[in-house]
Amino acid sequence: MGEISTKQKVYPWLVVLGCGMWVSGSIGFLTIVAGNFYVPVSQDLGVAESDLGFYMTLVSIGQAISFPIAGRTIPKMNIPVHMTIICAIEAVAAIVMSTYGNVFMWYVSGLIIGFCMGFNTSIGVAIVLTNWFARKTGFAIGLAWAIGSLSNAIMSPIISQVIANIGWRMGYVVLGAASLVLMCGSSLFIVRLKPEILGLLPYGYDKSQEDVHVEDPTDGVSFRDAVKSPAFILLIVAMTLITSTTITNQLFTSYSESVGYGAAFGSLMVTVAMLADIAWNPLIGITCDKFGADKGVVLWCIVTALSFGCLSIGASIPAFAFIGAGLNDTMYACYGTGIAMLTAFLFGNKDYAKIYSLVPAIGYALGCMGVPILTGIYQATSGYDSVWLVCAICDAVIAACVILAARNSKKLPRTE
Repeated sequence: MGEISTKQKVYPWLVVLGCGMWVSGSIGFLTIVAGNFYVPVSQDLGVAESDLGFYMTLVSIGQAISFPIAGRTIPKMNIPVHMTIICAIEAVAAIVMSTYGNVFMWYVSGLIIGFCMGFNTSIGVAIVLTNWFARKTGFAIGLAWAIGSLSNAIMSPIISQVIANIGWRMGYVVLGAASLVLMCGSSLFIVRLKPEILGLLPYGYDKSQEDVHVEDPTDGVSFRDAVKSPAFILLIVAMTLITSTTITNQLFTSYSESVGYGAAFGSLMVTVAMLADIAWNPLIGITCDKFGADKGVVLWCIVTALSFGCLSIGASIPAFAFIGAGLNDTMYACYGTGIAMLTAFLFGNKDYAKIYSLVPAIGYALGCMGVPILTGIYQATSGYDSVWLVCAICDAVIAACVILAARNSKKLPRTE
């Protein structure tokens, strides 16, 4: 009995670790850490960095295609079999990039990686951890993403050294192999779809405690009613604006050079943002658990808007540029943790997977023009103050959408 009790308390947190391993090996290693390859590969192949960077656009397209499919299939998956196959295909698509000599082949791998990524990142993590946690769900999801951020911070300099010492081709082998070990190891040995498979209960479930409420899987708004509602449309608008404005850390180097600080200063701003992200993910989850997902996301919209004020001041006071960079990643953390919690808050558990899978899919498709729009504003105004102002206004609109969506969702028909 004691063994079961210990496993009941510990195993859900092992599942969080396993989901963090998915995030690390997938979106972390194969998008963020993979940025180390752009310069050496483009120089070796004699192509523009932008041509190779189109790989990332195709990764996003692959995800947008697979999100709705993932939302419908993951709740029926045998994780050790099906997710292991998906993760293996994704890692192998990265390893074989070590053999490519034509930039077109990166595009092929990018689509494959993006499609697989749709299963083992935001959708997969949210579905699995919602099953495993009756309490502290937001913290669990945030902690999984924080593990991914920490792994990125560790792996990025390692891969940089591997590329410098033995070349980018071997670098892809090392990166892909590490991705394979993390993702497949998690699927095979740690993560299971539901606690019942192992004879366990969701974390926090205790029928002897009346104050612990565990929602029934059929409790909530139906998919058909949800997607026709103003609450869903408002959620999509919020997600689109989040997707459009969470790419600001890609602009830090350009911003730094525009105010005379230099590229190295901008690179350090990106590092500060990545390190801050380790803390923001679980903290955002905690606030969503404690105050409700609607109030939690609104709170972090305010923090993100403040970050743009700091970035404006940072043009003349360098310390504020770093403060702004650290605070700015809060909205990126909201994308991974806050929106997953907000969708459950608005529509319940009944068709959560199908509803949530559409949110990032549509948000990706509509928000993918964020970089060219923001850089266009910079070029038109010859400065970043206008860019930061537009982003702060977007944060205000996101907050308004969340408040209105929360009010509207209360009017939707629910099955209990």
